[in-house]
Amino acid sequence: MSLRRKLLFDTHAFLAFFNREAGSETIKNNFDAVLSGDTEGFVATITLTELAYIYTRNAGADVARLRVMQIRGSSLNIIPLVPEIAIEAGLLKQPGISIADAIIAASARSVGAAVVTNDPHFSAMGVEVSGYP
Repeated sequence: MSLRRKLLFDTHAFLAFFNREAGSETIKNNFDAVLSGDTEGFVATITLTELAYIYTRNAGADVARLRVMQIRGSSLNIIPLVPEIAIEAGLLKQPGISIADAIIAASARSVGAAVVTNDPHFSAMGVEVSGYP
């Protein structure tokens, strides 16, 4: 039995991918690895909240719903915010790090995944990072 790599996609990774920003090709390669079954992919529920908020503010509610629907319809596993993750996030939270990032970090730790991000806060919380330019 082989162990598949586990990746949890941060909000910034989705924004970079959808907006075709720097690093979007690396993120696409990670998504392709999830689709092929070589990698197990995850997303924290708080990421859906952040994306809905950001896209509603910048592009409107219809675009926000589309982006969230694309993620929910993908092969990514959605990690619910259960009490254990909420408590772990509170333990990881540090000054200058948002609650959302702490929840994402705790979600990644709960499944043993590296976080696909360009945000340095995750390393500060002791979470493995799979970065992109």
